[in-house]
Amino acid sequence: MTKWIITAHTFDPPPVMRVVSDIEGDEAKALKELHAIVSTYNFHMKKVARREIYRYSERQYLVRIHGSWNQVEYFIQLGELCDQPW
Repeated sequence: MTKWIITAHTFDPPPVMRVVSDIEGDEAKALKELHAIVSTYNFHMKKVARREIYRYSERQYLVRIHGSWNQVEYFIQLGELCDQPW
């Protein structure tokens, strides 16, 4: 069974990377979890006024969340555990 990880990165000082989810299963299961997280992830803001989702690839998204007074951006991506990266 394949292992997957979903991470969320912020670029505002200080830059932070968080592990959002660890998944065991096939690619379809991992992508379903990724899409659910992209649609709902919000670590910093209590009230969301608007969410913009930009797709870079099937496994990478930029999520821009607008609140009442500020805006936060997360780069959310899905990674697959591999035995040898080369």
